[in-house]
Amino acid sequence: MSEGDNSMDLTGAGKLANAIPKEGWKKLIDTACTTFSDLVAPITKTTAGLGGLIQAKFDTMIDAQKVFAADALYNAKDKVDRSGKTITGIPKSKVLLPSIENASLESDDGLRDIWSNLIANEMLDGSVHPEFPLVLSRLSSNDASVLSEIAANNSKITVQSAAKALTVSLSIMGISFSQLLEEPADFSREHLERLNLIQKGNGKWMLTYFGEEFVKAVTDPNFE
Repeated sequence: MSEGDNSMDLTGAGKLANAIPKEGWKKLIDTACTTFSDLVAPITKTTAGLGGLIQAKFDTMIDAQKVFAADALYNAKDKVDRSGKTITGIPKSKVLLPSIENASLESDDGLRDIWSNLIANEMLDGSVHPEFPLVLSRLSSNDASVLSEIAANNSKITVQSAAKALTVSLSIMGISFSQLLEEPADFSREHLERLNLIQKGNGKWMLTYFGEEFVKAVTDPNFE
């Protein structure tokens, strides 16, 4: 592995590379590159320049990042296809580019799945606010779990449903919500408040309107 690859140890991607035999790793990278290019092709056809920008960003990534990026985009495309919804908007570079890049740095399967949700929603109707990728990049799995718990108590049925779907993304291999909380929940609540996702009213935490829209944007478009 090169020095650049070693720098990825902080996110776990370096460990991923070291855990796979050399030949298997090469095959994985080749598959990731082919998969990514195939998935970007339709975007290139419908949106002038954006597909090229995405491919160029992918080409500059180190090998471990390419695996994660291809995984995120593949899952996003799968979510779009399974939704059965008609693609009605034009995806924005300010949303897709940072989302794919952040997904490529995310070794946490749950959070990477949430990035896939965000990408899928943007691919469907182009309605994701450009601020949301930045907000998501500042959340840990602990923060996302606390946000999901608060969202589940929202008065709006659509937000409650989105919260349940978000919990599914976070609950990898049957891990419960309580097991995901590696840090004190109070710290996450303060952080979420600083991000304007939640606020306290009548003695309990609740989503802000910004928080409601964010939760829906990072939820699998197939949620019911």
